[in-house]
Amino acid sequence: MAEIDPLLARQLRRLGLEDLSEPPDRETWNKVVARISEHYRHVADDRSLLTRSLDLSTNEMGALHRQLLAERDRLRSVVVAIGDALTLFHDAANSQVEPSMPLEVTSTISTAKRRFASTLGELLSLGSAGAGDAGDGGAGAGGSDEAINEVRVQLVALGDRLVQLLYDTAERASLKKQLEVARAVQQMLVPGDDVIERRSLRLASHFQPAAECGGDWWTFHDLPDGRLLTVIGDVTGHGISSAIITGAAKAACDVARTFVREALSAEQLLRLMNCSIFEAGKQRYLMTCAACIFDPEARTLTVANAGHPFPYLVRNNTVRQIASQGSPLGAASSAEYTSSTVQLEGGDALLWFTDGVTECENEASEQFSERRLRALFQSVATCAPEEARDAIVAAVTRFRGDRSLDDDMTLVVARVL
Repeated sequence: MAEIDPLLARQLRRLGLEDLSEPPDRETWNKVVARISEHYRHVADDRSLLTRSLDLSTNEMGALHRQLLAERDRLRSVVVAIGDALTLFHDAANSQVEPSMPLEVTSTISTAKRRFASTLGELLSLGSAGAGDAGDGGAGAGGSDEAINEVRVQLVALGDRLVQLLYDTAERASLKKQLEVARAVQQMLVPGDDVIERRSLRLASHFQPAAECGGDWWTFHDLPDGRLLTVIGDVTGHGISSAIITGAAKAACDVARTFVREALSAEQLLRLMNCSIFEAGKQRYLMTCAACIFDPEARTLTVANAGHPFPYLVRNNTVRQIASQGSPLGAASSAEYTSSTVQLEGGDALLWFTDGVTECENEASEQFSERRLRALFQSVATCAPEEARDAIVAAVTRFRGDRSLDDDMTLVVARVL
């Protein structure tokens, strides 16, 4: 006998038919047929109910679909109108040939706004117009008219915001151009030569601001008596305000070396620069700075420091710092600075840097640190200055990874010839 469906077998057991090897009596058979008939009626009722439910759902979905299509067409028309308005406003903005013609510009923008409002009025009045022509004077469409007017008001307000956006965009574009000019001017504050070479000294530098304008700067000058001046500084923060302070520092440095000439000393230079930074920064901006004068005849380097990281000196594979104490420039109206003088030898390597190098962080917020810089410079000190500089920049870049600079980065490598 073929295997019986479990549901049928369960129903037969309920009727007392455990042994199916012989047919049941008439009464039991009638019960079986009645139970099967009842099951078929239930199945037919369920199928009829499901069919009616599907028909109702289909009708509702069809109505919702038609409604969504109508709303889509209406929204599409509104979007097209807004796109046309944007074109009008763009053309109006581009018509601002002369910035000294505000009346003409305002008139052009106003014309664009009126055209935009007129287009919206024609678009949003289509639905209410039919109701008004139906013979009841539009009395039944009051609520619809209020809703349409509200939409019209909101979209016209959108036009006003678009106009303001155009003005703001133009203003930001102008500011960006000013920042580009400021950055170009700041680039002029640092030596443009990739490598600077004199009879007894060869230098290579790297200057990289963290923003459009930075607070780092450095300079190199030949003094009238044959000595060589190197100055490196770092203003607190970065941006256009810090760049202005660097300009004041560079100007003070140039004035000092021009008028003091042969009598210029490193500590005197810091005192003069301190007065300038104090007046320009009003104690809101400070600058760390290291001023160094190299005497090629005596083979000495004199360093005066205003809170800046100490320069490194490598000789015979040994690293030392050239220490000299002093408060940052601009902290007080007057300050005294002292200097340290070291004797140099041929082959000595020097490194000046800002804290943007040592405090550069990787994606794990770990700093590059002076320990890494010290070990790295010790390993490349025998190379040419430009090669040592490139090795340091490459190491810092690898360490930083995809993280952007948080501070300006400047370093100067020198080698005594």
